[in-house]
Amino acid sequence: MDDEGTRAEDVTIIDKGVLKSYMHSRASAAYFKMHPTGNARAYSFSDEPIVRMRNTAVLPGKSRVEDMIASVKDGYYLIQASNGQADITSEFMFGISLGYEIKNGKLGKAINDTAVSGVAYEMLKTVSMVSDKILWDCSGMCGKKQSIPVSIGGPAIKCVVNIGGK
Repeated sequence: MDDEGTRAEDVTIIDKGVLKSYMHSRASAAYFKMHPTGNARAYSFSDEPIVRMRNTAVLPGKSRVEDMIASVKDGYYLIQASNGQADITSEFMFGISLGYEIKNGKLGKAINDTAVSGVAYEMLKTVSMVSDKILWDCSGMCGKKQSIPVSIGGPAIKCVVNIGGK
């Protein structure tokens, strides 16, 4: 149950590149004439429940991570994200605390303390491979107005994203 008493349910937001649904509270569902999805969460009983992420994941694909790395001529294998944010325009920025260069399909030197950014709708159009295994990390936080724990994770994804930093 979310913090409005709505049963939380699996919500397919994007399916095969097509936007299918949204996260809703009772109020947003009523406004858009849709079904509430159990996405109203609050930090404490005295806080207003707001629409926010729960455990959100990309479903696994069919590729092996080793094959994904081997297919990259010049790029990066980004392993561990740190803090980040996304907004309603779909712009995002996330810190990367661990990764490796990829040169001619082989892992190279380690990188750390960098960032990725972009527009989610544009980045998702570039996905060309999705790994067959999912990894979960239960240390994420949604900091929208009130900090609240969320789990993060999913399969490795081969895509094009802006990268920068030290």
